[in-house]
Amino acid sequence: MNLISSITTVALAGLLLLIPTAYGNLHYRCPYGDPFSVEEVLRLSNGHSERYNRNSDPTIPTGENYTSALFSKPLDKTVFEVSGYIIQVYGNPPKYRLSVFVDGRYHVCPLEEMQ
Repeated sequence: MNLISSITTVALAGLLLLIPTAYGNLHYRCPYGDPFSVEEVLRLSNGHSERYNRNSDPTIPTGENYTSALFSKPLDKTVFEVSGYIIQVYGNPPKYRLSVFVDGRYHVCPLEEMQ
């Protein structure tokens, strides 16, 4: 009985290690700058001041009301140019949309699987 228990525990532990890997391949890839992981977008959306719809914000696909969080950071690790980002949260269950502000307008960062 102890052997079966040990084998089952090891197998389940191995499967649990694979689950974050499957979801960890999804990233928001902005046309400018480094990609953002889904976990990073979720963390950033909770850690910044929240505001509601503005006409200057990018439109979301559903056209419904949303909340958003703004933050800024360097575009990438090699360039010292800082850019603004907006995370829009809409829908139920919540969906997240990340955009980067470059050259006077927002550019949507699509969610893609990283290779």
